[in-house]
Amino acid sequence: MSLNEVMTLASIVQLEAASEDEMPKVASVFLNRLDDPDTYPMLQSDTTTNYIKNVIKTEADNTASIEHYTECYDTYKCKGLPAGPICNPGMAAINAVLEPKKTDYYYFCNNLKTGETFYAKTLDEHEENLVKAGLAKKK
Repeated sequence: MSLNEVMTLASIVQLEAASEDEMPKVASVFLNRLDDPDTYPMLQSDTTTNYIKNVIKTEADNTASIEHYTECYDTYKCKGLPAGPICNPGMAAINAVLEPKKTDYYYFCNNLKTGETFYAKTLDEHEENLVKAGLAKKK
């Protein structure tokens, strides 16, 4: 990975992980997705959506700029990493990207009240975890 790619991914890990201890596993999820772009072309990070809402849309001075930067940073639409970092990552996040935990996970979610992180290998497992984390209702 280039320096820009490391810093970009570390910035996402910084904002996604519930704690520094979880950062190497969170990094592994994103790296696993990046390593399998045919199956997981997009990172689908909520933190990039928040960056668009809280930074791009408040700082850009015209609709064309907002649309351009949204396309570059929306990891629910763009393939792979966004154009650049979304925050200044700390050393723990940088180290997590450089030395991730080895996992088979492609999904994770956090319980926003307890900070507990749930990891999953499949979308079905992830959907179950969303219920456990209080982020979705049981079907």
